[in-house]
Amino acid sequence: MIVCHLINQISDEYVPEQQDFQRWFQAFEYKDNAEITIKIVTQEEMKKYNMLYKNQDKISDTLAFPFEDLLIDDKKIIGDIAMCANKINNDALLYNKNKLDRWAHLSVHSILHILGYTHDNKDDQEKMELTEINILKKFNILNPYEI
Repeated sequence: MIVCHLINQISDEYVPEQQDFQRWFQAFEYKDNAEITIKIVTQEEMKKYNMLYKNQDKISDTLAFPFEDLLIDDKKIIGDIAMCANKINNDALLYNKNKLDRWAHLSVHSILHILGYTHDNKDDQEKMELTEINILKKFNILNPYEI
């Protein structure tokens, strides 16, 4: 099972509750006991992370940072995720999506990156998107790639 630790100091944006993230994480039926930390960030923070880690001058909705074999106090830490609340909420409006559904989609997408999925080529992208769609179906969330 994947346990989620949420760090949120953003008070002026919608952010799902800790238990929402935990439900999405449990849908993975991950065999080991593992942990992920999600940090909710501002646009400025996300832009800094993109410059620092990806050399890109932009604000993205999420960034996933997978870890390999990181054990802290006998806990398997598999990664960290940064999520920009303002970008996610604005994109939900832009794409005419329910905010909670948009957060669920991006959380699932980010966890898949932590678990090694990519969308670097068409085959990998199709595999990742199909996995996302199937996990989101567990929450009665429609295909996020259909607008």
